[in-house]
This record gives sequence, structure tokens and C-alpha cells, in this order.
Amino acid sequence: MSSPQRRLDPSVPLERFALELRDLHRMAGKPKQKVLADAMHCSPATVSAILNGHRFPLWEHTLAFVQVCNGDEHEWRRKWVQADREINGAPSQPEVIIPGAAVLRPTWYPDNEQFYRGGAERVRTARSRILVTYIRRHPPEHYTSEAAAEYFATVLDWARRPGARSVRRIIGIPNQEMRKWVRRHYEETRDIRNYDARVIRWELGADGINMALIDDSTAFLAFSGIASQELSGFRVDSPEFVRYFVGYFDQLWACGTPLDSYLAGLGDGPETRPR
Repeated sequence: MSSPQRRLDPSVPLERFALELRDLHRMAGKPKQKVLADAMHCSPATVSAILNGHRFPLWEHTLAFVQVCNGDEHEWRRKWVQADREINGAPSQPEVIIPGAAVLRPTWYPDNEQFYRGGAERVRTARSRILVTYIRRHPPEHYTSEAAAEYFATVLDWARRPGARSVRRIIGIPNQEMRKWVRRHYEETRDIRNYDARVIRWELGADGINMALIDDSTAFLAFSGIASQELSGFRVDSPEFVRYFVGYFDQLWACGTPLDSYLAGLGDGPETRPR
């Protein structure tokens, strides 16, 4: 049984945000806290703390809450950013304007750790599909960040879960090191029914701009540095923004070779299994 909700002061930013979440919750017919907690990947106690103004939620938690309650994700992103600035005294983020569309407020990740940590958090709340590219000179296991390892494992863990979900990954192959890695990757993923990978030939001596497109509503873009461990990027929550990158992803996907066919074409590739 849910604990009684305390009175909140709308002049306090944290409590105002909790009141707005309560209103959304009420208009959605008051989904049970267990349902909310499952969607948010947290405990019912955390949901209660958020609704009682004791705790400001991560954006990933807020997004999952809003999705369960059928709220407008763009409007709630605006509310969350505003509350976050007021609560934490964060400096204003630059805004990007797309004519005829919503204002975009990117979330900036200045280093490898922050980028992959943010990516893993968003993947856990994904609902239906994830589109990702991996076009780098070194395989994922080359990077020493624990957050990077967590991110790559989280994507595969999400794909292994049952249900109507899909992960599609495009892998660029610039060298022998990556060819060896895709063999290992094939063995790791060949029995994941919700996971498909295709290979494209990458002849440049530099990494590509990599992306993760989640539920056609969130885009992560990653940019490598000269040193192998250097990586930064940003996130945008906007279906309009993501739509352009989905179109580009689909072009790359169309000219790619399924991973099993690519390995078989090398002459000593694995025999394919039904998936």
C-alpha cells in the first residue's frame, strides 16, 4: 500500500516538480508504484521519494515515468531541464533551434566515462528498438573505461530480454584487429534473436562519428579524439532530430553485409545457425 503523500510547497523547485509529476500520475489513472518502479528500474521506495519531493529524479527515471503515464516527452524534458537548473544551479545550456520544431537542449558529455554512463542509463529505459553504429579503429574491449564496458554489455542484455524489441548494429571494418573482433562478437551474439549486425567496409584511417538512436526519440552522437581513449559527445531528445539520423542509418544498413554472411565470405567463417 502506498504511503500517504505529504503536502508540498510549489515555490520550492524540487517540490514543484514533484507536484507536477503527481498531477500527471493522477490524470493517467494513478498507475501503481510497482508498475512505475518496474518501468523506471528502481524501487517503489524511490518512486515514493520522488513523488514526495524528497528526491529529484534522473532524466531517465522521469522519462520512464512520463511514458507510463502517457505524458508528452518533449514538454517533460523542458520541465525537467528547468527544474534541474533551479535545483542544482546549473549554468544555462545553449539551445539549438530547428524552424517549425521544438527547441533542442543537448546534454553534453565531455569525456568517455560520462558519455557511456549516460548511454547505458538510457538503454535500460528503452522500449522497442535501438540502432547503433560502431565504426572505430579498435574493438570495444580495447577501451579501458568501466562505463564503456557497462554500456556495451547493457545493450546486449537489453536485446536478450524477451518481447517485441530490436537492436540493429552497423560495424565498420577498417583493419585486421576489427576483423578478429567481429568473429568473437558473432559467437557472443549469434543466439540473441533480437539482435542483428551488419558490416560495412571502412577504408579511412580515422573513426567515424558514431551514434545510438533509441526508440526514435533519443540520439547519442560520439566523437573520437586522436588518442584511442578520447571520446566525447552529446544527447538530444527529439523525434524530429532523430528522424534525420535514422534515415542515414537506414542507408548504411542497406549497403551493409549481414555479419554471418561477411564471416562466411572470408573463407573460414562460421556456419550459420537459424535465429
